[in-house]
Amino acid sequence: MHTVALFFFANVLFCLAYMVRDMAYLRAITILAACSTLPYFYFQAVPLYSAMGWQVAFIVINSFNLIVLLLHRRPIKLNEQEQWLHESTLRFLKPRKMRRLLRLAKTHDRKKGEVLIMKDQELNALLLILSGRARVEANGQQRAMLYPGDFVGEMSFVSRKPTSADVIAEEPLRYLVWEAETLEQLYVRDPEMKDALQSAIGMDMANKLAR
Repeated sequence: MHTVALFFFANVLFCLAYMVRDMAYLRAITILAACSTLPYFYFQAVPLYSAMGWQVAFIVINSFNLIVLLLHRRPIKLNEQEQWLHESTLRFLKPRKMRRLLRLAKTHDRKKGEVLIMKDQELNALLLILSGRARVEANGQQRAMLYPGDFVGEMSFVSRKPTSADVIAEEPLRYLVWEAETLEQLYVRDPEMKDALQSAIGMDMANKLAR
């Protein structure tokens, strides 16, 4: 009688598991439900070992995926540079996603007076200044100054049109570079990353206009 009640309880848990939206809760409740079915199958007149085997398999699979999910959700500690980028430019990305994005970037340096981007260049990369300043020149006149945390050439990158100005290092400069192909591959794996990065670029453009 107790095993029947436990089996009934297990089925209620299975129903509850499919009602929750959070994947971690779904897997945790499913594991508990599967465990609750084991006594019922075991204490039959003839123990249902085959059914027990399947339930154990479900428990193992869900336990493994639950552990992986919880590991991905655990808080991460950002270093000083990552924290600054998260607060200044990449605030639309969750810390773990931002770190994944940063790992795909290459770091470059330019000396004072060196060119980052030339006018009418086809820019197949997105640049972000880490330190130093760069000036934007068009027809020999300075149009703007770029600072740490600013994207460089983002208009051309987004529109896929040639650049409209030169960008020159005003002082020793360090910056990140993401190749367009690398970002496209990332977007396929994680579409949310594209929305978050485009929001960051849009905010950067607004800040430059306000400046």
